[in-house]
Amino acid sequence: MAINEYKYESKMKLEFDGGMDGDKQITKSKTYGNIKPDTDNEKFYQAAGSISGLQSLPLLKVKRIEEIELEEE
Repeated sequence: MAINEYKYESKMKLEFDGGMDGDKQITKSKTYGNIKPDTDNEKFYQAAGSISGLQSLPLLKVKRIEEIELEEE
């Protein structure tokens, strides 16, 4: 049985340093949608860097969330 996959879109999730609450790290995140699924990782990361430069909090992580549909042939 062969399975086909269809990529619909990617989302960019940026996690920021929100400070500390005692000994716990506080993170704040922003998610951006409608990113072309065929965007290569280098350009994706460059865009994340540009967006994070506009934020007031320091960037901790860049995450890529893929939306994929699986279908049996």
